[in-house]
Amino acid sequence: HRIQVFSSDGTYLRSFGRKGDKQGEFNFPAGIAFDLTSGNILVVDSNNHRVQLFSEQGEYLNHFGEQGNLDHQFKSPRGLSVDSDCNVIVADSGNKVIKIFSVNGQFLRKIGEEGLFKKPWHCVQYDNYLIVSDSDENCIKVFNKDGHFLYKFGKTGSGDGEFDAPLCMSVNKAGHLMVCDSGNHRVQVFELSGKFVTKFGTKGSGLGEFNEPLSAAILSDGRIVVSDFFNHRIQIFE
Repeated sequence: HRIQVFSSDGTYLRSFGRKGDKQGEFNFPAGIAFDLTSGNILVVDSNNHRVQLFSEQGEYLNHFGEQGNLDHQFKSPRGLSVDSDCNVIVADSGNKVIKIFSVNGQFLRKIGEEGLFKKPWHCVQYDNYLIVSDSDENCIKVFNKDGHFLYKFGKTGSGDGEFDAPLCMSVNKAGHLMVCDSGNHRVQVFELSGKFVTKFGTKGSGLGEFNEPLSAAILSDGRIVVSDFFNHRIQIFE
């Protein structure tokens, strides 16, 4: 129930937050993003059904959302990202929709209200695409920026291009989509069309092995950072 901040070489810098439901407290923070324009940190506070905003130093600034199924409310939200317009994209998993807000928390629009998702976990924007991991349907769904469904790829399984609970995603410097295929204990890499490129990781606790990788991020030097959930660690790859 806290956020920890490290330098890119893994040196611990600071932490903030503790368990609770007051300002600056968390109950299962499940998604995090950095708003480059403001320098603020945004956190999905999942079991408090809200998004909180902090300064880079961890000072509480604001929050939006509460429990419910209205447009401005959440039910166990999971992944979070910031798009190229500095809007906040939240996977409202319990309500089975993706919601987009302005950075100050004003509801703008949503995707997927026609029963399109089983359990949307994360949504990232790249170029004119919005890419959503649907963890319970074991696939990736791609939309245009207006929210119109274009195509999906992936199915249940352990082969190349198949998934067992895909969770958070990131787009690397080559424009390839990296997907944390958590139940298969690996990260898979795709072209945006859905064409399989490569994969890395296998189940275990050794170096380069995973026990349910949950999220991946790309550092400015191109290195890949993966949160290795049940091994309680962060791994960094070239």
